[in-house]
Amino acid sequence: MTASLLPPPPSFRHGLANLMASLAGARGHAGLPCPPLPELPPADLAPARHLVLLVADGVGEAQLRAHLPGGLLDRARIATLESVFPSTTASAVGTFLTGLPPGQHGLTGWHVWFSAIASQLAVLPLARRGIRGPAPEAEDWAQRLLDAPPLADRLPCPMEIVSPAWIVDSPFNRRLSGRAKRTGYRALPEMFAVIETALRAPEPSYIYAYWPDFDSKAHDAGPDGPAAVAALHELERELAAFLGRVQGTDATLLVTADHGFIAAPAERLIDLGGAPELAALLACPLSGERRAAYAHLKPGCREAFRAGIEARYGHALWCVDSDNLLADGWFGPPPYHPDLRNRIGDLTLLLREDWTLRDRLPGEDDYRLAGMHGGVSTAEREVPLCRFDLSRFDLGAGANPRSAPGR
Repeated sequence: MTASLLPPPPSFRHGLANLMASLAGARGHAGLPCPPLPELPPADLAPARHLVLLVADGVGEAQLRAHLPGGLLDRARIATLESVFPSTTASAVGTFLTGLPPGQHGLTGWHVWFSAIASQLAVLPLARRGIRGPAPEAEDWAQRLLDAPPLADRLPCPMEIVSPAWIVDSPFNRRLSGRAKRTGYRALPEMFAVIETALRAPEPSYIYAYWPDFDSKAHDAGPDGPAAVAALHELERELAAFLGRVQGTDATLLVTADHGFIAAPAERLIDLGGAPELAALLACPLSGERRAAYAHLKPGCREAFRAGIEARYGHALWCVDSDNLLADGWFGPPPYHPDLRNRIGDLTLLLREDWTLRDRLPGEDDYRLAGMHGGVSTAEREVPLCRFDLSRFDLGAGANPRSAPGR
């Protein structure tokens, strides 16, 4: 399989890193590496006293169009953006909290190989593979390994991070929040109540809010399952109630997502345990994602692994030199994180269509996920950008007067 058959790399002129450049520029920091979004010039956002970014985890363009057509968010959509690569929370949240593309913040997926400790960690909980919950070393690892500068420490204005109570003070969140104020919430109505309180502050600010409920339900039952769709409708209802309370506030609310979703049929899951001759060529377990996996090979085993994986699974994946992905700009522009090359391994396995891939360690839970992301499909990569200018928003009209159709 050749790299020429791949979709193009993500845009770093019309993606999440550009959104962050627009927001940071509007709050007085113009030093981020990617240019601002053409649809969102910093000068256009700057007059608002408060800027709010709400990240609805997993609510991609496909989900918005399928389940909320003509709804509040759909009518306020001003653009369709591209997620980062891989199209997953760890990499995208790294961009939201630092303003940097993945190649610069170095968070390359759910599982990351950290050469400094010669270990692979689930980076958000800072846990070793196969062991539930944060490791005893998580606090130390957060300080040593999460070395990208927090955006909050570079903004010349207050920043508040609004996250679920169970993650707001995690080592990962505290490290990349920098000096931002952190506020936890327990349910969606409380999240909006926290934002409403923050909008009463007299000084200009930037508020980042994160809502994970759709993502968790989409993983469990699929992005089109009743529980996931119900979460989307709850978001619209609570958003409408919030907008009704804050109409006339000197603030702009932007809503986007870290990635979209696809359904992942159980019969399209490849378990590398079924190919022990290939697993034996790995120097460590696969890292990254089930839809974009990095293979670190034992010395001299690269071509044998490539030939074997393509012969056995070429119908389901592309096998690409990781160096080629780097050169083609999949991780964004340089300068790259000093450990990036080690983290992306020798070869990257990119899953086609709705295929997923895993290798499972002894004792590791047999997770069967009905919905997935992290790959290169349009549904995983495209996310909406919705805008509400609260000072002139009319809930009765149902949409932001500035809204325009997206790309």
